[in-house]
Amino acid sequence: MLDTLIKKIRSLDNFSQNEIDFFVGSLEPFQIAKGEHFLKEGQVCRHLGFIESGLVMYYRVYDGVEIPTDFALEGEWMGYLNSFTNKTSADLSIKALEDTNLLRLSASNFEKIYQLQPRFIKLKDHYTEMSFVSHTRHTADLAMLNAKQRYEKFMKEKKELVNRVPQYYIAAYLGIKPQSLSRLRK
Repeated sequence: MLDTLIKKIRSLDNFSQNEIDFFVGSLEPFQIAKGEHFLKEGQVCRHLGFIESGLVMYYRVYDGVEIPTDFALEGEWMGYLNSFTNKTSADLSIKALEDTNLLRLSASNFEKIYQLQPRFIKLKDHYTEMSFVSHTRHTADLAMLNAKQRYEKFMKEKKELVNRVPQYYIAAYLGIKPQSLSRLRK
């Protein structure tokens, strides 16, 4: 999976091998067991992680129910940039839905990278933009598409999650009741 990360970095700019080695040397292996949290609401996000294997869910709690706002899986970065960048308390949580192995980048190493290799800001900018676009699309889908359309779009764009995410989380992510999801699936 490290090769995947290096390919993604190189696709953003023509980084030298020394720059890549410096970046990769700043990462540390980390594991999150299924059901454990990478970040809890109220904590400050002090790490970002590149997922080597596993699956995590971003969520907020409303009326005692976990409402997913996003998912991240193999080959994707995870973390909460608002909290990470601004050093503020998170207003959401991130937990593992499967045992998850990742390469973790601390806030202090993140700052060192940008001080010594400012070109790596392109990496942060790219993932910030991708996160913004994804969040904006999901918000628009919830507002403009009916339940069937949201489900069909989910099946088309996130089909790798269908058998990995519990159905009640998929229903909540799509803004529908689990019973409605069952009917749509038939």
